Amino acid sequence: MNTRIRRLLCCLLAAVLSAGILSLTSAEAALAKPGNCRFEKWSNSHFTSCQIAWDAVPGAADYILRVSYTDGSHSKDYTTPATSYTIKGLADNHVYVARVQARSYDPATGKATTGSFSNYAYITPCPTEVSLTISNKSRISSKIKWNPIYGSSGYNVFLSTNPSGKWYWDQSTAVNATATSATIKKFRGKKLEKYKTYYVRLVTRRKRNGVFCTVPIPSSSYYNFGFVMAQIR
Repeated sequence: MNTRIRRLLCCLLAAVLSAGILSLTSAEAALAKPGNCRFEKWSNSHFTSCQIAWDAVPGAADYILRVSYTDGSHSKDYTTPATSYTIKGLADNHVYVARVQARSYDPATGKATTGSFSNYAYITPCPTEVSLTISNKSRISSKIKWNPIYGSSGYNVFLSTNPSGKWYWDQSTAVNATATSATIKKFRGKKLEKYKTYYVRLVTRRKRNGVFCTVPIPSSSYYNFGFVMAQIR
């Protein structure tokens, strides 16, 4: 093999190796999608402030948190270097969705690069205006009404005889946000007992891609505090 061919092969090999290194460096530099974007807790009892958190992304300088109604309107971005953020000024009668993306900056030019958005986290307030009326005294049933939570896909009604204990699913309403009433006739398959106190709690249903999401059973860990209770006597 003559010297000219040897040099040509060396140049080609160097070019291939260089392209591979550049490609690898570019792939490594790409920002990952933040994982496990999630609702953490309510920050007040009025359902107007809450905390959202997510997993850290290697190489991220900060994060952009995007919050909107479920239909995409009323969108607003928040920037933070941390992996959690407390959102304030939420409407207490709307379901919100939140997602986050990582951002980094080129040290030479200062140019920002953003990664892909995370999964959606749902921010679901609880109805705060609840009323109960005895609809049939002989059979001890009760009519419950509440204010709508827009962006929901209906509601789940839970009952308990001990608000600090276990809650039991009673029924689901029609699949729309304005289906804001239900008649309670039984507790755990048995007729309501006279002079006994029952507690009611409402959780909005959420539908994604035609399928209902898992509905959290009411608990202090989910709502933090300020849950709605009403008594049936």
